[in-house]
Amino acid sequence: MNGYDLTRMWYNFKFQNPENVKARHSDMFFYIVDLWNRLGQKKEFGLPTTVTMEALGLGSYNTYKKTLNDLFNFGFIKLICESRNQHQSKIIALSKIDKATDKALDKATIKATDKATDKATDSIIEQRTKNNKTKNNIDVRKQKFALTLSPFVENYGKDLVNDFYKYWTEPNKSNTKFRQELEKTWSIERRLETWAKNDRNFSNNKTNPAAAKKNKTVENKLAKHG
Repeated sequence: MNGYDLTRMWYNFKFQNPENVKARHSDMFFYIVDLWNRLGQKKEFGLPTTVTMEALGLGSYNTYKKTLNDLFNFGFIKLICESRNQHQSKIIALSKIDKATDKALDKATIKATDKATDKATDSIIEQRTKNNKTKNNIDVRKQKFALTLSPFVENYGKDLVNDFYKYWTEPNKSNTKFRQELEKTWSIERRLETWAKNDRNFSNNKTNPAAAKKNKTVENKLAKHG
């Protein structure tokens, strides 16, 4: 018998008898177990009333006596010899309760732990499934969008259409939608036509800076007088 065994047996008993076991019972029982350890785990030892009451913070002798008697009745403590007067200690011994440790508390703890583990596992699986589902959906939609661009490769060229695709399939922060899906209106013909026009203007401005500057001046005047 050791402290671990006594602790398990006590809490098994307490779990099965919640209406009888109070906090003061646990306090006194573990004080006695500690005293037993301090005295070298003697088979029989004295329990001084005054010191025990002071250690447990009990101001009433009647409460002390009732709590100790309850421990006797619970079967965890044995009374070896009653004290003859107030100056003598009761002689007691710890009772070794030969009961299986696989009691209701153990089963309840195991069940609760398994349930919590299963719930956590289910949550992880659900989240992974959700992430995979979201990722797969957006990838599939991107592929469908790419197919709508295929007919325009011959007219606009592979490089331009590829740049167009990369720009409009940029995902949002949550990776649930891409740029094209966030547009309220959409005409692929008009978008590609505008994209191609801007691409040509960019290329012309890059190769002919003077012409670009002149075009910019004309645009500013038109904007001013328009």
